Amino acid sequence: MLNQRDPQGLTQERFDLIVVGGGVYGIMVLLEAARRGLRALLLERGDFGAETSYNSLRIVHGGLRYLQTLDLIRHRESVAERRWFLRHFPELVEPLPCLMPLHGAGLRRPWVFRAALRVNDVLSGTRNAGVTEDHALPASRVLSVKETHAACPGMSRDGLRAAAEWHDAFIPNMPRMFIETLHWACAHGAFALNHVEARGVIATEGAVAGVCATDVISGAELTFHADVVVNATGPWGPAFADACGADRDGLFEPSLAWNVVFDCPPPAAHALAVRTRRPGARTYFLVPWKGVLLAGTGHAGWTKGGAAPVLPPDLLHAFIGELNEALPSLNLGEADVLRVFAGLVPTGQPGSGELLSRDVIVDHGARGGPRGLFSLAGVKLTTARRVADKALRRAFPSAQARPFAAFPRPAHGEPAPDHSVRWMPEPGDEGWKDALRVAIAGEAVEHLEDLLLRRSSLGDNPARAAALAPEAARLFDWDDGRAQREVARLRHSLDLPAEDLDCANAGK
Repeated sequence: MLNQRDPQGLTQERFDLIVVGGGVYGIMVLLEAARRGLRALLLERGDFGAETSYNSLRIVHGGLRYLQTLDLIRHRESVAERRWFLRHFPELVEPLPCLMPLHGAGLRRPWVFRAALRVNDVLSGTRNAGVTEDHALPASRVLSVKETHAACPGMSRDGLRAAAEWHDAFIPNMPRMFIETLHWACAHGAFALNHVEARGVIATEGAVAGVCATDVISGAELTFHADVVVNATGPWGPAFADACGADRDGLFEPSLAWNVVFDCPPPAAHALAVRTRRPGARTYFLVPWKGVLLAGTGHAGWTKGGAAPVLPPDLLHAFIGELNEALPSLNLGEADVLRVFAGLVPTGQPGSGELLSRDVIVDHGARGGPRGLFSLAGVKLTTARRVADKALRRAFPSAQARPFAAFPRPAHGEPAPDHSVRWMPEPGDEGWKDALRVAIAGEAVEHLEDLLLRRSSLGDNPARAAALAPEAARLFDWDDGRAQREVARLRHSLDLPAEDLDCANAGK
């Protein structure tokens, strides 16, 4: 269950599967395990979805980019998984119109994209099957220069020939989707524990028998029992494999990825796919997000292992420069940065900024490690559920997954409000606390940052989260000392100074 945190009690149970890691891949493995009727437990050393998954650009891509390399398998998978998100989370996932300016060079010629979009529509002919009418994705098209400027008045006319328009999907409140997925899995018999750190597997005669762990809250040493363990710890996957006495080769070489929120109006209602005119330039998406601009994704090499990722100032400066060069009307500066989302994603070579091209699933027992230990390293949010399904097909080949029609999401009341980034409660308004009380009662909230950053959208604006933190802390059964420590912990998580911020800054 998600609402009853009882680590000690679960040590008395026996599970078919233990999932280590509570990011999007671990959460999807838990969901797919529950769909197969497996008795499964997820262990996360921090909070659910708090690391790389939290820092995503939040776009569910349909695979248009794979047509460039004729990778029809990945295109088909991406279309199917985008449809899955739109069908099963209609209150959280929405269509996202995308616009790419075409300047008549290379593949970005109007006639090339007109043909590519036509092929994309034909190959994704089932993209709206089972999707409600208000979430259906329209056909793609190429816009004239006049139509392009109507959609994005700030786009330069210099060399502009046309623009490609297509639709993907977007998850504005990503942390909420993670919690809803956990509710779904737990409603069908799964268990999920946050703030419990798995330290390695327990093996008997070369086979997995369980996991040894530490309750980060109480400090208690715990043992959980299962014959299969899936290591879905992302950047920490190699270290966990080492702790299990397993081969780490091919698991996860980290690279730095980042997305930046700018406190300025978005230049268009579309997500703009832009890049500079320089050869080899990276394409960035400028996404309208809750009244401000979300831009990404930047990539660079990373040599600090699983250390907490931080975007160096020189990379931030260069990133802003590229955005301004790609769309000069933005005129962004570092003073416009509201927050930086930085995480670690897999690359093929140490120190490289190039993403791994394929997901990796490793059966460690086949490599001479503990039998029953599997690891996975994922590349994309879009296909996380499909990769989880593939991993469980290997780990439990005889376990049949139920159709989703026979595996319904639970209904548990109104969803938490998804506030705009600039929203602040009016003086005397106490209604914003209602959703927080519901989360505290039933969503495994152990810290104030769990509540404000990952059970609500209040943490989208760091200044707002800090301003509301003292009042939110009073919703818990904490003494003054604990409440003050939790506020300080939240501010540290948001990289804010220790002193209080002016509440007015939160709603500017």
